[in-house]
Amino acid sequence: MSNSGRKINYAVRPAKNVERKMMRDLFIRLRSFARLEDYRYVGFGSKYFSDFILFHKILNISEMISIEADVNNRARYEFNKPYAGITMEWGKSTEVLPKLVAKEGKSIFWMDYDGLFEKYMLEDVAIISEKIESGSVLALSFNCESLKIDKTDRENDLREQLIKMVGKEYVVNNLDTRGWKSSKKLAIFLKNCIADKIKLVLKSRNYGLSENDRLEAKQKLFFMYADGATMATIAYVFSSKIDQNHAEACRFSDLYFVREDDEPFDISTPNLTIKEVRHLMEIRPCVEKINTKIFAQKDVDALWENYRYFPGFSEIESF
Repeated sequence: MSNSGRKINYAVRPAKNVERKMMRDLFIRLRSFARLEDYRYVGFGSKYFSDFILFHKILNISEMISIEADVNNRARYEFNKPYAGITMEWGKSTEVLPKLVAKEGKSIFWMDYDGLFEKYMLEDVAIISEKIESGSVLALSFNCESLKIDKTDRENDLREQLIKMVGKEYVVNNLDTRGWKSSKKLAIFLKNCIADKIKLVLKSRNYGLSENDRLEAKQKLFFMYADGATMATIAYVFSSKIDQNHAEACRFSDLYFVREDDEPFDISTPNLTIKEVRHLMEIRPCVEKINTKIFAQKDVDALWENYRYFPGFSEIESF
């Protein structure tokens, strides 16, 4: 985990802003399992703590833990904490998570990695899956920029890159080298590696448990977006058979952005001025009123599809 907070203000990235609100609306539905106030949130707050602020205000979660590997700047992170109740855990996620997952209770884990996928991320998945309780969520975000493959030795170069990311056991022999210029292809591959790791851990964990107590993980989110680098986010809800009624009562599928397969929901954000956004919202959904000399159809579609989540930024300080 690099100190990317020095490069990126996570509070004002538009696609990330939309994603965060969509995840909030998914998490709200967990109240069918238990009171949201009783959940714990574990994430990477950076120094902006944007997700922590949103989830505390809307979900009323008070127990919040931020994992931070940038131990050389402790004072700055502590200073920027928006709430005194946020606990900072210092160190790499793989080092910190074993202690965190040992505590009982329903949790929301959002491992919002900023860099390219690495093997330790699958280790984090295993650590969390080993202890996570029914009614809890595990989400991961990661960079999935398309791979640059050596044209003279495509298969071996591709294999080496993928093995470096996830390990040899996830990379098949006679790898099909077609389509890897697409970020989507890489995102699906990595998503399936994560799913396989979860299934492997749950298979071992469920051994010897009663049928009612056995856990399963179901994918509910698969986002792709870009505020610069192409990113993917996957979220899984864990539930036991005895909690099946609670899981069904969440009605996750009512959310139009839920994705349970290999087709991601693309979060597109238009490049519009405040006046343009206001105008398009005033005429929505009257397509015939769109001034095509001003507005590109793709920008209109991107705004109207996710208008409920589209961020509104304005400068409020005067210098």
